[in-house]
Amino acid sequence: ENHPTIARDYNNLGMIYLDQGNLDKAAEYCNKALLITLKRYGKNHPTVAASYNNLGQIYQDQGNSEQAAEYTSKALAIHLKLFGKKHPTVATSYNNLGQIYKEQGNLKQALEYTKKAVTILLKLFGENHPAVATSCYNIGLIYYNQGNYKKAAEYAKKARSIKLKL
Repeated sequence: ENHPTIARDYNNLGMIYLDQGNLDKAAEYCNKALLITLKRYGKNHPTVAASYNNLGQIYQDQGNSEQAAEYTSKALAIHLKLFGKKHPTVATSYNNLGQIYKEQGNLKQALEYTKKAVTILLKLFGENHPAVATSCYNIGLIYYNQGNYKKAAEYAKKARSIKLKL
């Protein structure tokens, strides 16, 4: 019951339930996976971070943005500790938190985290990368929600330009 492959299987079942829209079952199985991985690996392991990230996604889909932010922040903290500030996984965590904060209406924090993501991605991959386009698009949406239509258009155009090149 406490073997890593059982945790993997629970996690996979959780993701299947998430894809099917059964968020309660998804959370149940991903929480089981998290408990096993915490016992097995301790607090600072990539598998634990993945479990936190998956639960963050489930809670976000459930509309529980506070728990989503909590779990995604835990994943980010582990990623930062393991990989440092210039890693694609860290950028993904920043982007995920930015989206959560946007949904909460905390647009200032959403912009801060999403800009951190795009800064990392630009350094790692350069301008012409799909993840950069996605983050630029997300920044444009945040500016749009703030009512800053000029900046929103600027970032939407950046995203479109990258996508056209790709």
